[in-house]
Amino acid sequence: MKGDFSRFTFDKHKNYIGLLRQQGHVMLDADWNEQSFLWIENFRQLTRDIMGDFAIPLNSNEITENNSGALKISRFSIDSGGVIDFRISRGLAYIAGYPFILAKDAAFRNQPDYPEPITPEVKGNILVFIEVWQKTVNYIDDGFIREPILGGPDTCLRARLVGQVKAVSSEGIDNCDDAMEYLESLYPANSLTLTAKIDYSGRQIPLSFGEIEVSGGYTVQNLHMRLELHQGVVSNGGFSRGLKWSDENCATVVPLHNVVGSESVLIEEPEAVSGSSLNKGDWVEIGNIITELHRQGGQIARIKDIKHVDEGHLVELDSNIHPLLTRFRTGARSGSKIELAPRLRRWSGYLSPISPEKPINLGRGIKAIFHAPGKNIEITPGDYWTFAIRDRDYNRRYFPQKSPPDGVRVHRHPLAVIKQTGKNEFGKTIDCRKFFKPLTSFNLY
Repeated sequence: MKGDFSRFTFDKHKNYIGLLRQQGHVMLDADWNEQSFLWIENFRQLTRDIMGDFAIPLNSNEITENNSGALKISRFSIDSGGVIDFRISRGLAYIAGYPFILAKDAAFRNQPDYPEPITPEVKGNILVFIEVWQKTVNYIDDGFIREPILGGPDTCLRARLVGQVKAVSSEGIDNCDDAMEYLESLYPANSLTLTAKIDYSGRQIPLSFGEIEVSGGYTVQNLHMRLELHQGVVSNGGFSRGLKWSDENCATVVPLHNVVGSESVLIEEPEAVSGSSLNKGDWVEIGNIITELHRQGGQIARIKDIKHVDEGHLVELDSNIHPLLTRFRTGARSGSKIELAPRLRRWSGYLSPISPEKPINLGRGIKAIFHAPGKNIEITPGDYWTFAIRDRDYNRRYFPQKSPPDGVRVHRHPLAVIKQTGKNEFGKTIDCRKFFKPLTSFNLY
């Protein structure tokens, strides 16, 4: 989760069930957030124990009359160009313990959480599945978060469950059990692990907030490092894969208000958001709702120049901006408009490609080493590691040591298998949804 957090302290293996505030004692953002995670994970575990990893409750009156149509796949079609579409029915379902609500019926190519979906090349049967994961939501995503009476400051971020119905070709898959195994094989876990360390010099004095260089050099202090695997577009339409990192957990993100020429953008004053400023030479990422929801990353560039103007800041980058990233709306084909909310996010550095076992200098004496078993490296763009930097003792105890990624935690379940009967012809739909009859419907006395 990107944001201005001091650190993340939640650990489900410690069996904590709540936080107790003490009078006169400091309360940090990490305490509040740990309590949120405790509630979420305890609720999720209980729900999974009762319902399993996927369940549709049959008597929820909030969405449909009895909710039995939730996430039903129907009206499958394929056009002359081989592009598929189908209807997804509204309703409530529990996926990996999370409650997901699709408030309105939607078409596959017009989903609220999955704009401009990836459509598969049709080869054999079509496997339709749902994918859910958590995303932080800020005021750029949802303007209601800001409080106008106080002048519109940024407030707490929200954690939101994203639900996306996707489709893949699945030759030979014609039942739900095989579909689940096929999904697991399609999305293997990230095989990279991370080790981090700090090189201390003899001239550094350890203090309660970190390390200070006697000769006036760098200070390693209260930092929240985030390392994220990246895959995004470049100006010529190709893709770049690598590693991006931030020493503030990507807290500086500002809306993009206008595009000026091919290399410059007009953005909001960053001080109005986080108290930090952008500078020449900074690494930044241009993205929007589509890059955020596709977990693919935006375009990485460096700031060539930055000027204050009446409307905000005019930022000139060192490369042309891909035109797809500066759109403000999309959805003309389907008739519905989606506000893309382009934004600029600051990073501390970027490296491409990643070489396992080779130390990566993250600045301020901090180094990262990635490890990969064997030659077949599994890299999932969007996966990330986070860790706080404090004093020497804290760093020695809690720095990552061959640690797997902290996220993104993605949960999937098949919804239907649509059987191909001929070239561009499809017939029977096998329903893979599972249902749950609530305990209140049973006579327990």
